[in-house]
Amino acid sequence: MNQHVVLLESYFQSHYLRNHSENTIRKERAFLMGWFNEHGTAANPLYTWEAMAPVTGRQRLVDYASALLQSQLAPDTVRSYLGILRNYFDFILEHPFIKTTSGFVRLQDLYGSIDQPISEYDIPSHVYDGERKGVPFDPERLHEFYSAILRQYVGAPGKSEAISARNYTALVLAGESGLRVDELLHLEIADLHFDSFKIQTRFGKGTRGSGKRARLTLFTPLARDTARFYLNGYRPLIKNSQSTSFLFPSKTGGLLDYASLQKGLAEMLQAANQAGFPVLPHMSWHWMRRFFATKFIERFPDKLSVLITLLGHMNPGTVHRYIRHSQAWMDNQISEVLRGRASWLSPGD
Repeated sequence: MNQHVVLLESYFQSHYLRNHSENTIRKERAFLMGWFNEHGTAANPLYTWEAMAPVTGRQRLVDYASALLQSQLAPDTVRSYLGILRNYFDFILEHPFIKTTSGFVRLQDLYGSIDQPISEYDIPSHVYDGERKGVPFDPERLHEFYSAILRQYVGAPGKSEAISARNYTALVLAGESGLRVDELLHLEIADLHFDSFKIQTRFGKGTRGSGKRARLTLFTPLARDTARFYLNGYRPLIKNSQSTSFLFPSKTGGLLDYASLQKGLAEMLQAANQAGFPVLPHMSWHWMRRFFATKFIERFPDKLSVLITLLGHMNPGTVHRYIRHSQAWMDNQISEVLRGRASWLSPGD
């Protein structure tokens, strides 16, 4: 294994040590391996130390960033690509040692000076993708969304009724409880507390990669009824489901993977559109978490601290990025403000 690959593998291993999800590690591995291969030659990939050369490395990354922007990729995509590279180069600067036959040697001593080729000024300012594309549908219509999918998707001809019920139940729990995809995939039956109206996830994302953290979130009446419906009538029909504690097992009874859940969402979105409930194409699983946050704060505007806890975040700034009111809701709030405009004027005005 050459030294460049050793450096990359060391970086990927650090993700495991920081308890990052398999999906995150898989995506970063695919991107970084592809990027270095694409920017190398027919015989060899671009090596880490070449990418980090103080002058040529910097120019290469500036040209790459310019090409991304000119390709009209979404700002979030550009940020993601450059962010992955910047994080890798930061890791190398912190851990620049390579094992040789004579012991560990600094990368700089073998190949010359290295530097961080991407500065914070090279990365586009954060523009939330939803601000550019809009909310996929009015959060107030979330229950209509569920109903459309239940009618059109669960039990549809040509589909496994048990698997479609599994996907539908996962969707409802995501929207009613604000669970992340990784949390849905690892949720166990014992994590559903029907009597106390709570769901426990023991696969929550820790702050700054500090490890998985357990937390409790809401288990609404709709989520409880849907879970019971699925557990009693459909989960037992999934092959080998009796031998696993996962709430949402795969078709063969193992751990469900992200690709299968993503495929299920695509099928449900198609079903919703066919049922006459239009959904914009950038809808994703993470939008269900945003809908949960939005509906909660619209109903309980004075309980931001509770929402922070339910989402498993650490500060209000992060949570505010999840709250995406519909235009209809905003128009109504503005109208209320304007109706009360007389109160702005003091008696002397």
